[in-house]
Amino acid sequence: MFRTIMALLICLVTAIIIGAFQILGLDLAGIQAIIGSSNITNELMARGALLFGTMLFPYTAATSATPIYSPLVALGVAGFIAGLISKSGVRMLFVSIIAMVLFFLGFYVLSYAGDPTNVSEMLNIARTFAIDFGVSFALLFIPGIIGASLTSEDY
Repeated sequence: MFRTIMALLICLVTAIIIGAFQILGLDLAGIQAIIGSSNITNELMARGALLFGTMLFPYTAATSATPIYSPLVALGVAGFIAGLISKSGVRMLFVSIIAMVLFFLGFYVLSYAGDPTNVSEMLNIARTFAIDFGVSFALLFIPGIIGASLTSEDY
């Protein structure tokens, strides 16, 4: 249980940090500008919605008119590191599923300002982006399995 929780936390932190610097293009001056902003809450909500949206829809981002490949890298690296920590493919399955749910809830709450208890609206959004969710899950799960197999204690 401890390895699963630690792998989940490391996965989320790694993906968000890589995404913040690569997808959002933040640097030290940008972070200071956000902190010094008069409306910090709306600024963080807008950037968080963009970050979670790009993480959830990597296929759409990679095949758009101006392709963005950094979500592919962020999710793959986060999954690989989480796999190294989890040491188990089954744990990585749960970590990938929970991370996808948390990314989706973050996107839904920040971009739609929606009620997280409205399951029917969330399912409608999820149905329209099924391919992207599959790609996001695969980008977390497959490198995670590779990382878990490298550090597995069962021979």
